[in-house]
Amino acid sequence: MPKKFALMLRLGLLLLVSAALLSGGCSTVKKWAGYGSDDEDEETVPPEARQETVMIDGKPYVRSKNPYWLTYPEQPEYLYVEKGKEFVGAQQYLVNSLAKALGREKEKAAGKTIPPDKLQEMVRAEVDRILREQGLGGFVSQGKGGGAGYVGRAVAVIPDLDTPKSFDGLNRTMAMALGNAMGKTKDLKVSAPESVQEALRKAGVAGKLTLGPNIKALGDALGVQGIVLTGIMPPEGGTQGAMVLQVYDTFTGVQEEAIVAPAASGGVRPESVTKFAQDNYLRVAGNLTRIAWFGRVEFVKEGKVYLSLGQNSGLKVGDRLKVVEPGKEVVNPKTHSVLGYTADVPQGEIKVTELLGNSGAVGLAMSGGPFKANDKVKAGK
Repeated sequence: MPKKFALMLRLGLLLLVSAALLSGGCSTVKKWAGYGSDDEDEETVPPEARQETVMIDGKPYVRSKNPYWLTYPEQPEYLYVEKGKEFVGAQQYLVNSLAKALGREKEKAAGKTIPPDKLQEMVRAEVDRILREQGLGGFVSQGKGGGAGYVGRAVAVIPDLDTPKSFDGLNRTMAMALGNAMGKTKDLKVSAPESVQEALRKAGVAGKLTLGPNIKALGDALGVQGIVLTGIMPPEGGTQGAMVLQVYDTFTGVQEEAIVAPAASGGVRPESVTKFAQDNYLRVAGNLTRIAWFGRVEFVKEGKVYLSLGQNSGLKVGDRLKVVEPGKEVVNPKTHSVLGYTADVPQGEIKVTELLGNSGAVGLAMSGGPFKANDKVKAGK
């Protein structure tokens, strides 16, 4: 009896202590039970920032991103893997591979280790080269000594009038899909379809839209720096047809890029032209942003020069712009091939005094003039 009484007394005391600890907010008992404390329920740092290492069978395991998270149901965002086998994303894998390969080659040539900053510069140059080869040169980062910080471009997407009438609807669908996709990019301002129709009426184009003078006239009418002509080549002679995107620089009227893809085996359909536009809008955008930056004089009033450029182009108050006359085309008299252009002819200089929102600015003539509508301006030095 005494032993049983003593056992019950100890059990009662234990229960009283546990109750007191729980009611007092102590986390010790909760930890004993495996629940953790209230403070631990709320994370103060993201899981990926926690450098946790656990030992399993004598090997270190670390927290790693789960590649199957959001892909398969009930998969955790993070899991533990053996150290050195952590998940690496595609972009980081490319950078790591390039750094390793370039570092090894340079070490062989120089016989010494490359400083980390120099290696990073080499990796960036290699990534830029790859982007250029993929037609995404416009998105290449500007390093030291890069061009002026004017990044915005005003552009227009126009269905090529040479597309057969029977494919006109499909061509307009492709142009709309491309314009909508490019309109979501950061540095492009795409002209509205109604503005394009008005420009086609006012520009007075003659012959094919692809002719240089027509591209320049449309550029002036729309106030854009680049034009994309969409077109459809119908099936002919047993071929399945093709879809075309042509990128033009409105300063020179010259084609910068042409993207062509055969139509699907079922022929040219709305879903195929939409997919073609959406699959290639980044490549088109890259070529448009690579076009040399320039703007136009809209009009001159009371000594002030109004420009078709604004905040969306990166323009700032105090910037100086050169007014230029585009150089002349140089053509081989025998082959009639275009060799290039002569240098732009300086006409004067303008200093920006006010920004009119995203797409307009006011300046004062510092030299030269008088200036007129559609005079071209470029970044000053």
